[in-house]
Amino acid sequence: MTHSVSSFSTKVFYGSGATAFGIKDAGFNYFLLIYYNQVLGLDAFLTGLALAIAVAIDAVSDVAVGHLSDNWHSKWGRRHPFMFAAIIPVVISFYLLWNPPAFVTTTNANLFFYLLSIAILVRSGITFFEVPNAALGPELTKDYNDRTRLMAFRYLFGWLGGLTISVLTFMVLLPSDALGQMGPSGYEKLGLLGSAAMLAMMLFSCIGTTRHIPELYKPAQNGLSLYSTESLKRLASQFKAMFQNPSFVSVFLSALFFGAAAGLGAALSLYLTTFFWGLSSAQIGYIPLLGLIAVPISFTLAPRLAQQMGKKRAAMYTFFFAIAFMPVAYTAKLAGVFPEPDSNIYLPLIMLNYLIETTAIITMQIIFASMNADVVEDRSAESDGRRDEGLIFAARNFAKKAVSGLGVMLAGVVLWAANFPEKALPGQIEPGVVNTLVLVYLPIILTLYLASWYVLRSYKIDKAKHERNVVIASGS
Repeated sequence: MTHSVSSFSTKVFYGSGATAFGIKDAGFNYFLLIYYNQVLGLDAFLTGLALAIAVAIDAVSDVAVGHLSDNWHSKWGRRHPFMFAAIIPVVISFYLLWNPPAFVTTTNANLFFYLLSIAILVRSGITFFEVPNAALGPELTKDYNDRTRLMAFRYLFGWLGGLTISVLTFMVLLPSDALGQMGPSGYEKLGLLGSAAMLAMMLFSCIGTTRHIPELYKPAQNGLSLYSTESLKRLASQFKAMFQNPSFVSVFLSALFFGAAAGLGAALSLYLTTFFWGLSSAQIGYIPLLGLIAVPISFTLAPRLAQQMGKKRAAMYTFFFAIAFMPVAYTAKLAGVFPEPDSNIYLPLIMLNYLIETTAIITMQIIFASMNADVVEDRSAESDGRRDEGLIFAARNFAKKAVSGLGVMLAGVVLWAANFPEKALPGQIEPGVVNTLVLVYLPIILTLYLASWYVLRSYKIDKAKHERNVVIASGS
């Protein structure tokens, strides 16, 4: 059985919506902790705590937005009113995050509450755009293999957005300050550039996908307020039914463990490259630059692997390879067998390590997103034919965000446990302190990633089952 596939322009407009999310993620994951802790001087634990609280609040908003957009009635459909409404708040709050007023930086308390409040605004605004935007995917194509290609475009734009802003920050914005990554001016410019890019790409995706509004699913109007007692009972019933679906539970738990690991890894990334590997801003900039190679490789590789092996096997194989490969370079350096920093192959080896690991992770994420999209029809076939893409995508986001905040907070705790000093400069920290950081970090992140990989074993949807689900869900 075959279904119509989405056009190239549809893939571009849909995929481009992930750019804003990629830019936000790059800022939060790689720069925000070190900016507020090392540059502005906010205590490491308080910085991690503020970011963790913001993520936890954002995780709850995911579910609310998913439920709202699944049941919204308007001439602009279910998703687009939220997407358009989110643009200006996202742009303004992201700029303010990197450009705090002078009075805010005078005390730890002021800085903590400013970071907490603005981080909540940025994350919530992105949620109002990202959840409805991502939820368009399962409706734009029902074809089993075309979904992987559609999701490949989303990850292409998301990763390119994040990588581009990272490379520009490391190689252009930060070096413009005499203190490099420890100076404030580069981060302030990051806020301006990121906001402008978000504005352009969010508008591009919103306007480009409006042509599909007439053909999108329209929920039945039952006359109930979305937050009436009866409506909330139905929402609780939907959640209960979702958690009785083994494939949904599998992707939900996998996202839970993956989010915690990713939050921890991203929050400590700049610390590790700066203090463990001893790289300069310009050298660090070369590493995400390689992501611009990894993304097109994954973009091509993921749909082919999923088509040849099936989505579940392809995702699990690539994920396991990434997990096994991840600690190799760290272990070699700790054991004293990695080339010395003055060696000609020191930086190339670090870059090769990043390229291989990143390619595997992106490939897995593309396939995983397509697996998550197939849960929509699996759930619809079990119910009355209703489509709750927003709730399904929001639940997965909730899982990742609820514990990625834990990962960020763990990063703050690890820095504290290692007695890592504030406003530290490269080359001025005891090697034992940095090694302790790595020795605590590796076992934790590997355990979390292995748990994320293991629970995917319970995923039940293959191509044949998906085709049956589409027929049942459509009532044909």
